[in-house]
Amino acid sequence: MESLTLKNKLKEQFIQILNDDSKLAILDGVFDALTTSENYSKVSEEQYQIIEERRQKYLSGESKGMSWDEIKVGIKDKYGF
Repeated sequence: MESLTLKNKLKEQFIQILNDDSKLAILDGVFDALTTSENYSKVSEEQYQIIEERRQKYLSGESKGMSWDEIKVGIKDKYGF
């Protein structure tokens, strides 16, 4: 999209957002996320560690993954869905 066209489109959208408090709060959150230099994650370091341990087990062959189809069949067999 051409720069000028994009700017005009965004200006129109901002005018609409500025008149809607709920959208304005969301936009504020977006701007905070864009301007914050820190990488904030809701996933704790402990959770990352658990994921990494499970990943290593999977890569080493110690644990086996399942396809989505295998999971669906297992749920159907177990719960009758």
